[in-house]
Amino acid sequence: MQFPYRMAWVVGLILFVIFIQGLWKTPEEEDQGTKILRLLASLETHVSEYLAAIRSLRSEIALLSDDGETETSHVSGRERESSLSMKEASPRNSGHASRVLKTLLSKNRLKLVNLYNALPHLLDSEDALTPALTIGKQREGVSVVLGIPTVKRPTQSYLLPTLQNLLNSMLPSEKNDTLIIVFVAESDVSFIQSTVSSITRQFRRDVETGLIEILAPSSSFYPDFKSLKATLGDSEERTKWRTKQNLDYAYLMMYAQNRGTYYVQLEDDVLSKKGFISTMKNFAISNSVKGDEWFMLDFCQLGFIGKLFRSSDLWKLVEFILLFYQDKPGDWLLSHFFSVKYCKLDYNHKRCLRELSKRWIRNKPSLFQHIGMVSSLNGKVQKLKDRQFGKLELFTRHDNPEARVESTIKHYGRFSLDKAYHGKTYFWGLAPEAGDTVTFIFPQPINLKSYRFVSGNAEHPSDKLYNATLEVLPANLQTSTSSHNSPNIVAKENGYIIIDEFDDLGILDAKVPPHLNPLSAVRITLKNPSENWVILSEIFLEKG
Repeated sequence: MQFPYRMAWVVGLILFVIFIQGLWKTPEEEDQGTKILRLLASLETHVSEYLAAIRSLRSEIALLSDDGETETSHVSGRERESSLSMKEASPRNSGHASRVLKTLLSKNRLKLVNLYNALPHLLDSEDALTPALTIGKQREGVSVVLGIPTVKRPTQSYLLPTLQNLLNSMLPSEKNDTLIIVFVAESDVSFIQSTVSSITRQFRRDVETGLIEILAPSSSFYPDFKSLKATLGDSEERTKWRTKQNLDYAYLMMYAQNRGTYYVQLEDDVLSKKGFISTMKNFAISNSVKGDEWFMLDFCQLGFIGKLFRSSDLWKLVEFILLFYQDKPGDWLLSHFFSVKYCKLDYNHKRCLRELSKRWIRNKPSLFQHIGMVSSLNGKVQKLKDRQFGKLELFTRHDNPEARVESTIKHYGRFSLDKAYHGKTYFWGLAPEAGDTVTFIFPQPINLKSYRFVSGNAEHPSDKLYNATLEVLPANLQTSTSSHNSPNIVAKENGYIIIDEFDDLGILDAKVPPHLNPLSAVRITLKNPSENWVILSEIFLEKG
């Protein structure tokens, strides 16, 4: 931090102290000052300047008050945001201001420990603790906040399927009481823009309602990773990877801590079970009724996935992570935190485990499953699975209308199109080429109300349909020839009409334009060859 900015901060601090001291001349006025402090604390969530100053100001006020009895909040590594209105110092206070400045700069005076001690590089930039980007409605007061950090992976991203799965697993009432914060933990502007574009396009309504919020940090938040010393026998690349991951956890927790009652740490490559929000809330409430000893509720046996904390407790964990963020992986630090906090030196192993089980409570079966195979660490392949999650649902069954099915794509093993259409398994096609088709032919023309096709599944998220169209064949030839005048509908020479395309998630889900009914057939056509095989895990044609 440059000297002029540092002095401006100090002068501002002095003026604010003088103003507050003017309130504290009688015991009654001290109570009023305490109320002002509490009001400041309640407003800290909504502003974006002087992030570290508010913590320092509270300690300065306590130190400089006449009787030292003013209550101050516990200072933590949590980053808070506050705007302070200050009064100018009058001439009669100039002597007092000089004494305050001398006190602040005294070498013998106790200094406040804050975030800058753990991350001194933050002093080099005024905007280091201000997010580079936030998109959302700043939803607050929810029961559950889901924190999802995401970074650039070498080949494949799981973020969009993860978000889609989380949303599909929520009830409407749960969506109204939940906030999903996607933390794009990168400084690459093009990657951030691409991620934001994908989320806002695919989940536009959820962003507009405030359910999904997107966050990106300032590039100056991160230290110079080249100066890190490798530990634990890890390579420099792995040391940088896990160090940055710890800082990402801390940043996301600091940002999210005042937004809801509970905070849940997730990853960008997971699946969830239906109704997981209500299950977590009910489990938290039931354990709180039994006693107030728990610190973390665990809904997944793997790493840092599915860990629920009271938001009011997050600062303790953040401070611990920032103390050792360069030394060990985040899941190791989590275990050490519990051991340090709850195991006394004279406890034997059995008693230590008993004490930990009161604070680290596991829910069975698990609510989340890890699906990512490609790690964000280049070259790392991880096949971690939570055995307590149970068997994955790889396809969705539906009662479809009678039809003859055909495909130019050869199926693998027992995963035929006919079995998939009748709800017995999913369709798994080998090496699709441009022009390949999947066709459903009805013995008699029928009216269709809607359709839904989902490609890929939990075990093979890459086997999706991209650049593929949905076509219908109206029984009335005149309908086919006249539909070219309708918007978003393209008539083909063979009588089929293009009505839709698979989206970025490999999904088709919409209603059939009523004027096209009745239909003789429905067909999917690939416009480009696929690098992977293709899976149709859900096929649903709803009769009108």
